Amino acid sequence: MLTLGRRRGVMSQRLKEELAKELGFYDVVQREGWGAIRAKDAGNMVKLAIERAERQLAGKTE
Repeated sequence: MLTLGRRRGVMSQRLKEELAKELGFYDVVQREGWGAIRAKDAGNMVKLAIERAERQLAGKTE
């Protein structure tokens, strides 16, 4: 039987907070925690993190 451990977060707390501020829902995080954000906001946060990573990688290859 295969057992999988709980996945650790890939994004640092600082990055998540920065993205939440940029996307405009950091106030919800401060008041109610990460579990209170909407799925749409979480998806947008991941999308923005991916876009940033791609830009960063593109800048390093040039």
